[in-house]
Amino acid sequence: MKKIISTGSGIALTLLLGGCIGGNANLNPAVEDRSVSGSEVSIDSNASSETAVTTPVATGKGFTVVTSEVAAPVPVTKRNPAVVALLDGARQQQNQGEYRAAQSSLERAQRIAPRDPQVYLQLADLRRQQGQYLQAEQLALKGLALARGRSAMERKLWFLIADIRSDGGDHQGAADARSKANLI
Repeated sequence: MKKIISTGSGIALTLLLGGCIGGNANLNPAVEDRSVSGSEVSIDSNASSETAVTTPVATGKGFTVVTSEVAAPVPVTKRNPAVVALLDGARQQQNQGEYRAAQSSLERAQRIAPRDPQVYLQLADLRRQQGQYLQAEQLALKGLALARGRSAMERKLWFLIADIRSDGGDHQGAADARSKANLI
């Protein structure tokens, strides 16, 4: 009886540990955010202004963003040099028709800076060139969400969404996206 219990316990322990070691293939890998955090920006949430205002302050820490609940703070970050190099390399690869290499470079840039809308802009454009319109639009919309407060980037993304929709045959959706881009 004792031998049966210890054998059963051994099998249960083996199965339990095997499950822990084997992992779960359905889990997404961890994404490391190497973008510059808000260490250079301080946010004054007690301000009564209804719009986001950036004011230079001689604090030695950059500047202060004054905002209220109505408007979101405008993100101010320095671009990671590795991300810049990857984006430039991907653009060259994409222009030469090396889509797999460009995709690899852009995915690496995305892992380094997952909140950089420029990465999503380029990834969306690459998917558009590959004819993957649904993925392209989803990436552009993600970039649009990240670009909030950066009107030039928002405009580029809306024009890209218009191109994606037009290439995909959604001409009314393309016209809507162009009108949104022109309103910015």
